[in-house]
Amino acid sequence: MSKRPGIVLWSRARLFRNLKGHSFISSDKSDQCVCGLDGLRPKQERKSILKEIESAVGELSDKKKMKLVKLSSISDCKSIELYEKGALSGYHKKMVNDDSRGIITGAGGVVYAMVNERHHLVLQALRPGFQLERVWTEVDQLDDLFGSCLKYAWSKKFGYLMPNSECCGAGLDVTINVHLPGLILMGEMQEVVSAFSAVGLRLDAEISHDVFIDGFGQLLRISNNMSVPDSEEVFLRKIESAVSGLVLQEVQAGLRALKDDRTRDMLYNKVVCSLAVLKNALIMERAQSHEEISWLRAGIAMRLVDGMTLVQLDRLHKDIWSSNFLRSFNGSFEEAVQYVGTARAAVLRERLKEVKVNFM
Repeated sequence: MSKRPGIVLWSRARLFRNLKGHSFISSDKSDQCVCGLDGLRPKQERKSILKEIESAVGELSDKKKMKLVKLSSISDCKSIELYEKGALSGYHKKMVNDDSRGIITGAGGVVYAMVNERHHLVLQALRPGFQLERVWTEVDQLDDLFGSCLKYAWSKKFGYLMPNSECCGAGLDVTINVHLPGLILMGEMQEVVSAFSAVGLRLDAEISHDVFIDGFGQLLRISNNMSVPDSEEVFLRKIESAVSGLVLQEVQAGLRALKDDRTRDMLYNKVVCSLAVLKNALIMERAQSHEEISWLRAGIAMRLVDGMTLVQLDRLHKDIWSSNFLRSFNGSFEEAVQYVGTARAAVLRERLKEVKVNFM
C-alpha cells in the first residue's frame, strides 16, 4: 500500500509499560486531596518512577540522544503545540505543572515517551501518512532499548501488566488518522463502524473540550481495541487490511456522491460554503477551522478546487495551530482566546485568497 493514501493523514504507535516493583498510577483519585498522607503517596510514587526512568535515560544517552523533561518546565504554549502534533495526550497536557511527570525528547524535539501518564512509561512514534510498519518498528526499537535497563511489570500468563486487567498483553495502541468525507456524505459510516468493531477495531472521532483545540470535522481515528488479545503481528495485519478496504470504500463513496445529483449538489455546497467562510471570517475558532478545512480537503481530493494542493493544505493546517500564535502573546487567558481566533482568520484569508471552486 502507498505510504500516503489520500484518506490517511498520520499514523501513531504507542506501547504502554509499567515498572516492576511500583504500584499502578492510572487512577490518581487521591491527587484531588493534597493535604493528607493519601494525597502525598501517589506523587511520591511517581517521583520514584520518574527518577528510575531518568537514570535509564542517562544510561542510554550514548545509544540515542535524548533527555527527560519535567512537565513543570514546559510552557503552556509548548504543551498545546505537542498536543496538536499528537505527541502529548490530553491527560498529560492537563498535568503540565506537575514536576512528577515528564516527557522524553530527542533530536528535533521529537517526543519518544511520556512518563507517569496513565502508565509509568508510554513509548511512541508518530509519522505523517500511512506508515504503519515504520511507526511500529520505531516504537518496538524504543521498547527494546528501555527494556534493556528497566524491569517491566510482566507475567508469563498475562503479558505486560496494566491497571485494567482486560488490557494486559501487548500494551500496544496504534492510531491511524483518516479523512472520510465521501462515506459521511453518503450516510454509510454506521456500517463501516460496525464492520470495524466486529474485527476488534474502533473508528471514532476524537473530540477535545480544550478551548483552543476542539473538533475534527470529517477526520476520524482508527485504533485497536485494547481488550482484544491480538499479537502485534496479527493486529498490524488486521489494521493494514482494514485501511486498504477503507481506501476503496471511500473512493467508491466519493464517486457515487459525484454521480448522484442530490449528493453532488450537497458536496458542492459544502465545499463552496466552507471556502467562503475560511476566506472571509474575521474570527476563526479551532473547531470551526477543522470542520471547514475538512470539506475543503474533500473538494481538493475530488478535483473540485483550483489553486491549492493537499500538500499545501496540510502545511496551512499546521500553520494555524493555536501554539503558533500563542508564542508571541503575553496577555491574559481571555484575551488569548480572541487573539488566536483573530490571528488564525487573518492567515486563512491571506493564504486562501487565490483558491476557488471549479464548477464542473
